[in-house]
Amino acid sequence: MNVSMQDAYNLGWKIGSVVEGSMPRTLLSTYNNERRPVALELIELDKKMARFYSDGPSRESEKYQEFRDHFSHFTSGVGIRYRPSELVASAPRDGEAVDGDVHRDISVAINGDQAVVSSKPQLAKRITIGERLPSHRVLCQAEANVVHVSDLLPSNGKWRIMAFAGNLENDTQFQTVQDLGASLQDILTHYIASAKSERSPIEVLALHSGSRDAVDLLKLHNVYHPWDDLLGWDYWKVYSDDASTFEPSCGSAYEKYGVGKEDGCVVVLRPDQHVSYIGLLGDHDALRRFFAGVMVPAVR
Repeated sequence: MNVSMQDAYNLGWKIGSVVEGSMPRTLLSTYNNERRPVALELIELDKKMARFYSDGPSRESEKYQEFRDHFSHFTSGVGIRYRPSELVASAPRDGEAVDGDVHRDISVAINGDQAVVSSKPQLAKRITIGERLPSHRVLCQAEANVVHVSDLLPSNGKWRIMAFAGNLENDTQFQTVQDLGASLQDILTHYIASAKSERSPIEVLALHSGSRDAVDLLKLHNVYHPWDDLLGWDYWKVYSDDASTFEPSCGSAYEKYGVGKEDGCVVVLRPDQHVSYIGLLGDHDALRRFFAGVMVPAVR
């Protein structure tokens, strides 16, 4: 059941994106490429389960919990990992380098030219490219309430650019995040859902590593607290990593995700919360090239 619902969800958000005009029709083929391997894995799992349960009470059945734990990550959907494609800029292959950098796996056509986009998984060592982003509790900058990251990602068809902003008390880092904000604003305005809407199919979230009290939300670029014609100013886009101030058991999201607390990184999430791209906060061009390969620009 879990797998079949994820089949429907995978196809649903892609069809929705094509219908509203934000994603090219050609990317519908990624449904088969992503979900068929999952179906084959499920068939093999069913065979193993059938053999295990058909044995009835036995010495083997005493290992039920161990057997179940082995596949629960898969059946819950959390452990599904999608292969490299236009929608998943993969981790580089070991030992391969181009111009002193790791090999880049994904090529997308931009205005007839071939541009190459890659992830830098070393920037977020505990986030797996192609898998869903695991949740963690963080602190809302505006309200000081502790929330789960997963609650910030409703299933509304939007892509998310999640800026792990690092240490905003450092002037250089603060300026890096401000420069990123200006670049993100350009990306958001370049893509809108349809000719009838001025809303971008992309939204920005920021998580900094310092104390909430040390950061002034209103000094950040407007893309981190945008204006919405229906809702007004949206102050629920910025979060801090000091949730443990209110709930000591929370721990650090930066540590859980394996992200550097000083320099941070940027993570792109698809509408189904699977990780598409991990890169440097300052690599604005890579972000533009990634979205150029998966989205249709607004018609002006």
